[in-house]
Formats: sequence, C-alpha cells, structure tokens
Amino acid sequence: MMNVELSNWVPIQKEEYVLSVKEKEEIFKRGAVISIKHGYIFEPVLSVIQKTEGECVYFRIPEEFLKNNVFKGDLVSCQVMQGEYEYIINGIISEFEVTYPWLVEVTIKSVSRVKNNRNAKRYLTNFQSRFYTKGSDTGIYAIIKNISMTGVGAVFREEIKPQSLVNVFVSASIDKIQSLEFKAKINRIINREIYNEYGLEIVEIDEINKDKLDKLIYRLECNEAEFVSNSLK
Repeated sequence: MMNVELSNWVPIQKEEYVLSVKEKEEIFKRGAVISIKHGYIFEPVLSVIQKTEGECVYFRIPEEFLKNNVFKGDLVSCQVMQGEYEYIINGIISEFEVTYPWLVEVTIKSVSRVKNNRNAKRYLTNFQSRFYTKGSDTGIYAIIKNISMTGVGAVFREEIKPQSLVNVFVSASIDKIQSLEFKAKINRIINREIYNEYGLEIVEIDEINKDKLDKLIYRLECNEAEFVSNSLK
C-alpha cells in the first residue's frame, strides 16, 4: 500500500513494528528531532523530544499548535529518524502541560518503520525557486520544501512528466545576487487538489554551485543543532 509521510512527502512502503520498552527509550530519546503532522496544519512542524515514559512521548508545544487550535484527543502522525530507519508514530494527543516547559503528551497507538534509502539527510525548508524545462523560457515558480546534497522536494501547480530534466534556480539566501543552480531529474510526483509535490534528484551541478550547496547544508545543520539546544529544557 502506498503512503505519504511527513517531511519527505513521497510514496513509500512501510511496515508495522512492535518496539520494546528499551527500543522506545533509545529511538525516541531526549534530544531527538520529531516531525509532527496534524490534520489542521498544512505542513509538518518540528519539535524536540523531551522524554519518553511508557507509551507516551513528550515534546515542546509547537507554536503552530496554538495558532491552529490543536486539542487533547486529536490524532497526530510523528516521524523520528534514527540510524537506518525512519519511525512513524500514529498517536493521540493525551495531555498538555500549561506550565513551563509547556509539553505535549502523545500516547503511542502504533509504530511503523521505513528503511531510509536516501544517502543524504534532508532538511525542511521554504525556499523560493524557478524551474525551467527543456525548450521553455518561462520559468515555473516553485517552493523547495526540503533539500539535501543529492536532491530536493518541491511543490508547484504545473505538471511535469516523471524522468524529465529541469534546470533549477533556488533563492536560499546564500548569495544576495546569485541563486543556487543545478540540473535535476523528476523522480516522484504526488498530485494534490491544488498543487503537485515533486521529488527531484540532482544530476548535474558545477563546482561553484556545489560549494554553495555545501555551505547551505552546513548552515541548515547548524540551525538544527541550535534548534535542538534551545528546545531542550
């Protein structure tokens, strides 16, 4: 059965997995970044696991929960990456702590795991970009939702066939004048009601842009480390 999961937004095969208490403590450990999907929130939101007790995982409440009226009893899907697997929690919000450090308690109903076949870590982003297909001078406006050293995930309304090659220009605040540029191949497409989600593999990039991408990934890694440090209380 095909599924669409959290930060990746790509079709995958997943398997149900029963975790022992020890495995839960090791996988959903304090300091692990957790990506949370809620039906009221358009995009996954990130938080950091503070603790795991029995069948419950605790993380700092994301601001988006407050903005989008998330309540006790709501269903959530959470993703944690550990080692060679991505673990997906299907759970229910069972409590909120309204005093500092403002934790959300999620009771685990089931856990699935997915083999992480990517050879590079991806980072959630919201970068503006333009895609140019062969023979077209009119660029397609797209938003880069995640990026790695080997590929990107993007959303836009236009349709491009799988395996098509596109020239990509990304505005990622690396250089105020020049964009990050590379050629990519469309590997995956998911049709939504008002837009399409694409998974692209970088197939050609010159040394100048490779250096820009290296710097961008380093900056995103530092941002994540700072996010974890600031979130642990």
